[in-house]
Amino acid sequence: MRCQHCGHEVPEGSAFCNRCGYKMSQQVTCSYCHEPMPSTSVFCPHCGKAVDNAMSIASQQPATTRQQPPQQQPLPGTTYNEQRRAAQRQAARQPVNAWKQPEPVQEDDDDDDDGGGRSNFNRNLIIGIITAAVLIGLLSVLRHCNSQENDRLEARADSAAIIADSSQEPIQILNAELSRNGMADDHAYTGCAVRFGGTDPDTPERIVGVTYKEDTDRPFIKVYNLTRDGAQWKTELGQTKYYDGRSIIMDNSSLIADAMYVPRAVTVDGKQCLYFAFLNHLKGAGEGNNGRVTLALYDLDAKKLTTLTYDGQIRSRTDGRQYVYCRGPLESTSSSERSFLRQEAANIGAIRVATQEEIDAEEEAKALEEEEKALAGEDNADAKWDHDNAENMDKLKEGEEVKMKPTQYDKPIINMKEIKEKLESDRYLVFLDTKGSVVGFNKSSRKYFTIYGGKSGAATSISLNGDNNVLIKTPSGNITYDLVHDRAKNAN
Repeated sequence: MRCQHCGHEVPEGSAFCNRCGYKMSQQVTCSYCHEPMPSTSVFCPHCGKAVDNAMSIASQQPATTRQQPPQQQPLPGTTYNEQRRAAQRQAARQPVNAWKQPEPVQEDDDDDDDGGGRSNFNRNLIIGIITAAVLIGLLSVLRHCNSQENDRLEARADSAAIIADSSQEPIQILNAELSRNGMADDHAYTGCAVRFGGTDPDTPERIVGVTYKEDTDRPFIKVYNLTRDGAQWKTELGQTKYYDGRSIIMDNSSLIADAMYVPRAVTVDGKQCLYFAFLNHLKGAGEGNNGRVTLALYDLDAKKLTTLTYDGQIRSRTDGRQYVYCRGPLESTSSSERSFLRQEAANIGAIRVATQEEIDAEEEAKALEEEEKALAGEDNADAKWDHDNAENMDKLKEGEEVKMKPTQYDKPIINMKEIKEKLESDRYLVFLDTKGSVVGFNKSSRKYFTIYGGKSGAATSISLNGDNNVLIKTPSGNITYDLVHDRAKNAN
């Protein structure tokens, strides 16, 4: 809103101008006919009565301080013609000027009241229109001048530094400075910003902030240094680190961390540093895939970034939030910076370091898995049988009857060119090869299986002992094998 009297900009909803006191409302109501009229009216344009309001009286006062003869104000509630006749009668009572003949007083008929009121209304209407046109012109000139001034102020603001305001949050100052210096063109997110107060009069106030790109062709983090110089901020890029093929997430909810710990200003070995952390999982990774949590320490003076990475499998907690299960950091923690970061890892729930018992159990399971993998396939059928039945062979030597553990295969597990002996019954084929192992073939299921692996001594001969039993002769003794029930016993 702008005052139409002086052109000053006033607060929205003001009743009076706070510079000149001019009443902002431009219409008042006649106290006799209750019709709206301009606030500067002396007579009501509807009923012709003299208006009793401060605005109309003020509008009749001279604009200069020159002494003016007193003028009699119209009496409230009288018409213009009544006021005129009263003024004529008053003039008749004044002393007669000898040099000027008094003008005869003419009494107007009462029938002229309406005509006089209409004439007065027309005259006031014309005056009001002219006044409004003048005011509109003045307002246009004032608005144009004010617009030019605002343009000049904005131009100066664009070329000047943002005034440092201690009440602003550091993240607001960081965003404003990056935008002002043309450093926000990478469209990165703002991760954090921390204020560092001067430790002595010679040390200026500083802000360190981090921005990041979370899931692009080349994700990154950037660390910015803001140094206060009087009423301005000097902004520079301190570090940029890329994480190709990974997605960056920098919020305490995903880190499962308390805001009082991450991020924050810290002192390590007497050096002011910014400590922060973020996730950098493989792109599109979910539970069971590889994930990482990176802890970072930025030295303000050296502009050095030190990181410690926890890499492992992504798992889910009972509340649905995910964490990285790992054995510890990838990097060595011999330095003071990384030693500090390792201690801080305990405050981040997105990191779960395995205990020694868990590590031992995982090693054992891994070794078993690798062994099973090495024994898989038709080429390793003999070695697998020896591995699976080692305990059963010890029991056979002690004279026990045991149930063996054969593995069935769809493809042949014996080289037909190396067959030494061959036996056949109604249901089975039995082969002895030159290496001393014995292999069976089930005619009904079309499956191959090992009967004797040969680790305890190569078999020297085989024979059928009935339709479903095989007698195997070895250097350490004879074994009878039941082909139907996979049971073996010492036949000595």
